[in-house]
Amino acid sequence: MCGIFGFVKKGDGLPDMNRLAAIAAATQQRGPHAFGFAWIDGRGRVRMFKQSGRIRDGLGLLAMTADARMLVGHCRFATHGDPADNTNNHPHPADGGWVVHNGVLRDHREIIREYVLMPSTDCDSEVIGLLIEELEGSLAERVIEACTIVGPSPLAVAGLWRSPQRLLVVRRGNPLYWAERREGFYFGSTSGGLGRRPPAFPDQRAISFSFRGRRTERRGFPVPEPAPTVTAQAVLF
Repeated sequence: MCGIFGFVKKGDGLPDMNRLAAIAAATQQRGPHAFGFAWIDGRGRVRMFKQSGRIRDGLGLLAMTADARMLVGHCRFATHGDPADNTNNHPHPADGGWVVHNGVLRDHREIIREYVLMPSTDCDSEVIGLLIEELEGSLAERVIEACTIVGPSPLAVAGLWRSPQRLLVVRRGNPLYWAERREGFYFGSTSGGLGRRPPAFPDQRAISFSFRGRRTERRGFPVPEPAPTVTAQAVLF
C-alpha cells in the first residue's frame, strides 16, 4: 500500500515542522515497515535518510529537514524486498535525484529484462528510478514515461533533483492530497495533517515545482494511459 508525503517552499518559507510531523505520522497508516525522506537543504544540497521501522518512532529525525526547500517522504508497506535490508526502502536513486513510490509494480521483473536494467535491490519501485535514468527527453518527460511504462496499476510518485532544483509529483489513481500554506505546499497520501478538507491532487496529472528567484513555479503535464504491454522500443540505446 505505502504512502508518500512532501513539501515545497514558497519565497523564504521553511516547513512547519509540527505540520510536517503530523502529515508523516498520518502517512504511517499506509506503511509501517520502513520510512525515509530526501530533501534539498538550505545550501542547495540533496540529502537522504531512510531506515526500517515505523516513522512515528522516528519523528524526531525530521529535524534534519528543518531548512528544506523541497522534500519527498515515504512510509513503506513492504511487498517486494525485506525492509530489514535498508537498500530496499525508499527513496530510491533516479539520475542524480531521489524518488518515492506508492503502488505495486507487478511486472517489474519483465520490465527489468525488456529494458536491460541493472537493479541493486529486491524492491519493485527501484525500477522507476532506473527507467528515469535510461529514457531520453526532459526530466518531466522521462518521469512521466517511466510511470507509463510500469503498467496500469494505480500509483503516486514524487521525486526531487538538484540541477535545476525541481520536485515532480505524478498521480495516477492512488490517493494524494495537497494544501497550500503561507510557507509552501504540502502533499500526502492521506489528508491527515493537511488541514480541513484538503483538495485531491489532480488525477492523471504530473506537476513540476521549481524556483525562479524567490517565486515557486508550477507546471502541469498530462499523464497518458499506460500501454497494455511492455515494449522495449520506448528506449533508444
